[in-house]
Amino acid sequence: MSFFSLEGKVAIVTGGSSGIGEAIVNRFHEAGATVVVADRKAPVDSSFEFIETDVSEESQIAALVDAVVAKHGQLDIMVNNAGIQPLGVSFKDLTPALLEKTLSVNVHGVAFGIKHAARVMQSGGRILNTASFVGTLGIPAGTAYATSKAAVAHLTKCGALELASEGVTVNAVAPGTIETPAVLEIEDNPEIPFAESRTPLGRLGTPEEIAAAFHFLASDDASYVTGAIIPVDGGIAAGWERYDLTLPSEINAAGEWQDPAT
Repeated sequence: MSFFSLEGKVAIVTGGSSGIGEAIVNRFHEAGATVVVADRKAPVDSSFEFIETDVSEESQIAALVDAVVAKHGQLDIMVNNAGIQPLGVSFKDLTPALLEKTLSVNVHGVAFGIKHAARVMQSGGRILNTASFVGTLGIPAGTAYATSKAAVAHLTKCGALELASEGVTVNAVAPGTIETPAVLEIEDNPEIPFAESRTPLGRLGTPEEIAAAFHFLASDDASYVTGAIIPVDGGIAAGWERYDLTLPSEINAAGEWQDPAT
């Protein structure tokens, strides 16, 4: 038996030309899937089928799905991964244009990706979304991005409920800080040492580690998983690694709670 096989599956990966998306494309291909890359720029590996797509436009998502089904006869896996990452923007710097742009790509892209994938998928279909740890944890200067990723998490749950009766599962992966161009190409990026210090495993993740979670969720082996937001973040979602406290006086040396004398 070949675990997590994607043989015979047809997949779309939005934002598949770089970073996490590129790693997902490669992983799915190695597992036997036919993978279509949807992005605004072509992938470096020109052997992959590419359809230029702006996910902020519903019409382009609809056309993407229809083109894939017309050529391959089916769509089994839809990965709504495309996104922009305007971190560092506080409320005082937030503008309508930036908020609208972030939501149109990160939220509309997922919402309409779910809508149009569900339109053509058969039972056993897999819809997968890229969320983020900042979609569940409050962070400063993350007004637009963190809000968009919180919406992705909720869209995932809503989609899972609506599509369960059709046999289509909807799940998300919530990465921590990952070694992608969006992080590594910023000169002297202060996010890197900060994230390393606050992540229990003490390092950034790799795109390949995120792709591994997507691979499982895309496979038939994940048939009983839906509505899940799976953190792949080095332990950030587990809680605070440090919380300096003083032992209450009511706890004795044996670790027992004793009511204070009255």
